[in-house]
Amino acid sequence: MTYSSALHLVRGVKSRLTHSGVAAEALFKMAGLDEGDGLACDALTLSDKLSHLWTLLVEQSGDPLIGLKVSTPHRLGWLGVMGHIMLVSPTVQSSIERCHGHTRVGLVLPGANRDVPQQRYDFVWCVLLRSLRCAAGRDDASPVLVEYAFPEPANAAFYEETFGCPVHFNRPHNVMEFADTDLVAALPDYRNNGTGVLAGLAHAQPPSVAARVQGMLAAMLPKGPPHREDVAAHLMMSERTLQRRLAEEGTSFTTLVDETRRELARQSLSTGELSLKMLSFQLGFSEPSAFYRACKRWFGMTPSDIVNHAPSRKSA
Repeated sequence: MTYSSALHLVRGVKSRLTHSGVAAEALFKMAGLDEGDGLACDALTLSDKLSHLWTLLVEQSGDPLIGLKVSTPHRLGWLGVMGHIMLVSPTVQSSIERCHGHTRVGLVLPGANRDVPQQRYDFVWCVLLRSLRCAAGRDDASPVLVEYAFPEPANAAFYEETFGCPVHFNRPHNVMEFADTDLVAALPDYRNNGTGVLAGLAHAQPPSVAARVQGMLAAMLPKGPPHREDVAAHLMMSERTLQRRLAEEGTSFTTLVDETRRELARQSLSTGELSLKMLSFQLGFSEPSAFYRACKRWFGMTPSDIVNHAPSRKSA
């Protein structure tokens, strides 16, 4: 499972919850996270919907530890570690502090009108830790300390079992602390004064306009070709402002539509889960022939050739 978009995130979490026996479909609708218009919203609104979802999940399951138990990504996918964190928490604000051979990563998940439940922080910490383990190729990579700005729960021991380190509550901030020696061994580019995968967290606020647009596009494509004016309206800016902001980031609306379609097509074709006709419409093409031409342009191969050459198909 790769979390290449807000749509993939919602589908992935929904799938894991359903597998665990939770009536996920109804809860996602109650939280306003239904596919389509429910995901095409500004980052703070999406953050509130995610917080609402975790509140509903705790209420229905009766399990305050559910945020620690939901499976997280097995592969990093095209957005990488920071991409997962941004998608799980689209308004993530972070800080990086290095002191005495340790690196402390602090996270704040703001919202517009809802308090963020502890279970959502649980899930985000698990995503960060599992993603770093995946990048490092080490299942034993663990933080040296985790701190929560929440009261200590009755089941605090489960937190230490999950993270493999001491976990403290009633602290000023939500922090995960790592030994620099572990980060250097796990992430070689961290040697460069902390630059690289983890240090990218320090630049995560606010999310770029391009990243926000891509998240919306993934949700809008199944309804047909997305329109720039609709995206601009969701971002509460004029079309001209959207064009200017994207140009400042070195891209354009047309480029983002093409890139989003290409990455979603690449991932879907590698798994072969959808028929080519269905996939073409899911990507917002008016007809399969347009999808065929796009694949030839993107990959130099037809959709059928890509499916037949996928590793999963060869081993089947």
